[in-house]
Amino acid sequence: MSETLELFLVEDDDDFAYLMRKSLERAGHKVTVCHNGADALIVLGHSQFQLVLLDHGLPDMGGLELLHTLKREGIVTPVLMVTGRGDEHLATQVLRAGALDYVVKDSALTFLADLPKRVQESVTRHRLQQTNRLLIEALESARDGVLITDLQGVIQHVNGALERMFGYEREELAGQTPRVFKSNVHARELYEELWRTILARSSWQGELINRRKDGTLLDVSLAISPILDSRGQLTHFVGIYRDITERKLMERQLFHAQKMQSVGTLAGGVAHEFNNLLAGVQGYASLGLRETGVPATARQFFEFIVQLSDRAANLTRQLLAFARKPALTRQPTSMVKLLQTTANLVRTSLKVEVEVEAPQTEDDQGLLSMADSNQLQQVLINLALNARDAMPQPAPHPVVFRLQHVVLAGEMPGFPDNVPAGDYVVLSVADRGAGMSQAVLSQALDPFFTTKDVGQGTGLGLPVAFGIIHGHFGFLNIQSEVGKGTRVSLYLPRLTAAGPIKVAVQTPVLEPDHPPGKNILVIDDEEAVLDVVRRFLQIAGHTVHCATSAKQGLELMHNGPSMDMAILDLMIPHEEGSANFRALRARSPKLPILLCTGLLQNDQSQQMLQQEGVDLLRKPFRMNELWYAVNKAIS
Repeated sequence: MSETLELFLVEDDDDFAYLMRKSLERAGHKVTVCHNGADALIVLGHSQFQLVLLDHGLPDMGGLELLHTLKREGIVTPVLMVTGRGDEHLATQVLRAGALDYVVKDSALTFLADLPKRVQESVTRHRLQQTNRLLIEALESARDGVLITDLQGVIQHVNGALERMFGYEREELAGQTPRVFKSNVHARELYEELWRTILARSSWQGELINRRKDGTLLDVSLAISPILDSRGQLTHFVGIYRDITERKLMERQLFHAQKMQSVGTLAGGVAHEFNNLLAGVQGYASLGLRETGVPATARQFFEFIVQLSDRAANLTRQLLAFARKPALTRQPTSMVKLLQTTANLVRTSLKVEVEVEAPQTEDDQGLLSMADSNQLQQVLINLALNARDAMPQPAPHPVVFRLQHVVLAGEMPGFPDNVPAGDYVVLSVADRGAGMSQAVLSQALDPFFTTKDVGQGTGLGLPVAFGIIHGHFGFLNIQSEVGKGTRVSLYLPRLTAAGPIKVAVQTPVLEPDHPPGKNILVIDDEEAVLDVVRRFLQIAGHTVHCATSAKQGLELMHNGPSMDMAILDLMIPHEEGSANFRALRARSPKLPILLCTGLLQNDQSQQMLQQEGVDLLRKPFRMNELWYAVNKAIS
């Protein structure tokens, strides 16, 4: 049984109206009849029909006029024009006015037999047109770029999203092939595999780096599928492009953050263990220098060992700074003064021309940050040296130090991290040198990576800067372009109200007179450190009790003499430093404790340092540093 259609017949001739209605009703359709254009407009404005059969010669208005009026009123019911003459010119006018088709009424009424079929064809045609219109609108509304090609890859159609994605007008792409987007990044084998897949009537999906019209590169996800006709013949290909540039950037940032965290953890662990070893090496060398009768050559060797140990200790400090464990003495710091002081230092000491761009204000209290000025100054100096080395010599342009106050309402994309919303003081160092490619930039923060000649750099400058800035709860952002230069920006949280803070400060290095001998408990898992500390303190006249664990140290306190102080290593394997500290204090609440660590900054030590009778000594240490710390604790 054929489909029942709701039809609207506009016909002023009663006889024709009756005959047409009967013909359509016999085919199973429902027909509403109207005799003039004015009434038809009213009915069509309030009712829905699947087709209007419209007589061209109405008494109050012509069929063409009614068609135009319907369009003007926004009435979109499809129309089949019925005319008494088969005029080709009239047919053209009717179709241009928006009718689906036209039927000629003949005096022999033969058109009636064919009328139901023509009606069904018109409704089917309208539905196909609506479907096509919907598909086209959906295609143009899609956020992904869509491209249709023939079997040779010649572009037949693109949507607006693809135009915007690649910067081409669709007229420019018509007749081209997708090779116009080729970046020459990928191997030929990738494209050969792509063609083999789609010609075998399978879909291909992958990620490509394409090139826009302006030459910039674009990361895309591409899915290509074959299009088959009703007979199953392959006719076209459709490609769907999705811009994944932002996603790839986030992936690279996440990968970099994970890599930096892993390498930082490794660097921190290595540096801590290395500092333990250095404490022993440097300690034994110092003890050797105190021995009488040491030959001059041996004494010189001991001095070399001490000097090399100092250099090694400096390297571990850089590694720990990269691992974001720097020794930060943070206090309210004027960024204006810091920038100007550093610029003067770089000009006079390093002979680097520096241009300073900073707000000209009488009061710089609005540009404060909680910072360690020495550490930040070291970062700026390292960045200035990098900037100098990136420019040809003699440098045609100065290195630029810039200070800005920036308030970010939302997250700002950047490398290696996005900078979250916040109120920042921004220090930046810029040059107009060679710049970095994306490949070099992606490795710029890797420890020991450098583009300088052998012996010209350690590759720790940027990684150390990264660690120090993160230690300030700030963010480092690098912008670089080959041939145009590099800008490194340091985003530091702005301090809105300066106030006093309590910080742990490294004690000065002095060698006082020997105090009366004391009983000192030393807890450290490293036998060499224990031996060196014991010998140092025995030289100073103290009695030393050594333990390799907190448990052993507590047993010595229980069974041995009363202890005047304890030296506690915070990084004993399988033990927790703060728990050991609490156990010692529980045993002897007033016991002075000197915390000892191979890290530059130990998070768990900060709370302990707030208590009375607690101080911190960092490995490796010199003999007089240990003496001073011990005398300070027991005085």
